[in-house]
Amino acid sequence: MCLIRVVAIILCKMVNALPVLSITSGIYTMVVISIERVRCVLPARGQELTTPVSRTIGTRGTIIAFAVVWALSVVVATPSAVNFDVITANDSSSSSNHSLRICGSTWNALQTTIYSIFLLVVTYLLPQAVLYVNYGRLAAFLWRRRRAVAAASAQPQTASTGAGPPVRVQVHRKPVEVQVRRPRDTALLARQRRLLEAL
Repeated sequence: MCLIRVVAIILCKMVNALPVLSITSGIYTMVVISIERVRCVLPARGQELTTPVSRTIGTRGTIIAFAVVWALSVVVATPSAVNFDVITANDSSSSSNHSLRICGSTWNALQTTIYSIFLLVVTYLLPQAVLYVNYGRLAAFLWRRRRAVAAASAQPQTASTGAGPPVRVQVHRKPVEVQVRRPRDTALLARQRRLLEAL
């Protein structure tokens, strides 16, 4: 009988805590993915373009990120496991006063309301705000970059100082003239190369 009671208590707590745990871990995983995408696509401050390999969090960072995600999910789901327990209730449906053992909440209405508001904030409002900000930044960056590339392909730029002979480059079946710079102006040459790669 004691073993059955222990199993009942464990199942009661797990049935109520596992949905919160799995939902929270899934939501936080989406937040981590959005942060990783922003790091890979958006350039760092002071840079014009980024290479995805240089800004990824890597294997070790991924393991750490998901360990943090699951740890936070366990912390958020623990109050739900604490709240529910096997309690004794009177069976009002039968004429004989039998007591039933059911899995129910042990908190009062105020505690339940506070935990519900806490869940709303940490599993919905905050992650949603982070996702909106991250994907909004990505959309704005890609929109600006698309317009810049379209403008650059419509009006090819030629350099006037220190330029070598023009070189014809075939990009999307549109000929574009590019001036070859002297080696001392490597920063401008690198920018032109990146612009050509973006086209």
